[in-house]
Amino acid sequence: MKQKYQLQTITPVHIGSGEVLNHIDGCFSNGRWYHIDLDKVLEHPATDINALTSEMSRREFRWNRYLQNYRTDLSEFSAYSLPCQQSPETTEIREAIKSVGNRPYIPGSSIKGALRTMLLADIIKNEENMQLFDECSAHLNREIEKRTSRNTRNETPAKKLEEAAFGKDPNHDLLRGLQVSDTVPHESDSLAIEMAWTVTLNNNNQLVQKIENGTEYKNFVEVIQAKQRLSFTLKIDDMLFREREKKALHFSVLQEKTLREIAAVCKFEAELYMENEMNFYDDYGFTDVVDLYDQLIGLNDRLEDGEFMLQTGWGTGYHANTVTSLFTDGDEAAIDLMSLRRRFRLGGSRSQKGQYDEREFPKTRRILYRGQNPIAPLGWVKISPAEE
Repeated sequence: MKQKYQLQTITPVHIGSGEVLNHIDGCFSNGRWYHIDLDKVLEHPATDINALTSEMSRREFRWNRYLQNYRTDLSEFSAYSLPCQQSPETTEIREAIKSVGNRPYIPGSSIKGALRTMLLADIIKNEENMQLFDECSAHLNREIEKRTSRNTRNETPAKKLEEAAFGKDPNHDLLRGLQVSDTVPHESDSLAIEMAWTVTLNNNNQLVQKIENGTEYKNFVEVIQAKQRLSFTLKIDDMLFREREKKALHFSVLQEKTLREIAAVCKFEAELYMENEMNFYDDYGFTDVVDLYDQLIGLNDRLEDGEFMLQTGWGTGYHANTVTSLFTDGDEAAIDLMSLRRRFRLGGSRSQKGQYDEREFPKTRRILYRGQNPIAPLGWVKISPAEE
């Protein structure tokens, strides 16, 4: 089964290229950030290469000041420019992944990664196979009882959970049967630069912008703006679910059903996640973000058959990428959250080794800001079947 989909960005989405840009790469002017094309500067007859090299070696070098002497528009020297609400100054800009011509797209791997988390949660907690949940809980408790090692960060306790839910190895993995294409590249004018802050709980239990030892935990990011539409295809490889192949790969009826009902699974799991996030922000008075999540929940409720919502890309956070809460939430939780955190050093204090905040976990989020106003989480998209 192969289906074409239309992806609509509901909040800005950042998929990083792995590169960062700084004041050597470009400059801010009149509400735009210009990515300077050095070749264009060097080709200009007024450029003295030795003088430019000397200028660029100075810490206070800024392109907009240097190019004032050329008496021409910055666009003449830029590879591209993007809307930007405020100057990044010396803060680095996380570049978005793009194709030729500065055209952004969303990789299929980013979409599939978000789908994987949704499907994993649904399979593990499915009432048709409670034995799986019990096995996963027992595995995590055994891991907790082990002694913490120096290489805790390199351990993968979730690997056993994924193997139990999806298959014992990549050749037997359920998501081998799910193929997701990259989106078709979008026009370059769909990009903008936004400011994302890490917010955290302070000692007065207030949710604030994180500043530690004078360092501001903020990023400027190139994003695909909201209300953009991109197309991609999703294919379920039916050959893998014929009786002989399904038996050889050890795919269960529940696994196949979950995969084929992917839209309904995502709709259900997304609502649980949205409600959790809305409650978090409501507890700490972030009314604009609460209102946005209320709108997202309403949109999720009104989805038509085959439509679903995901949160994908950078900045989506701990809960969007893990299924820990399945085991740690509620009065009769299967796993003690603090024990899990201590075992794998999750959210420990950097200044006081071995100390763990017993309030919210995680106590941090990444959200977009305009000036001092929090406005939206990153990465929410709506996915709808499209005609071929």
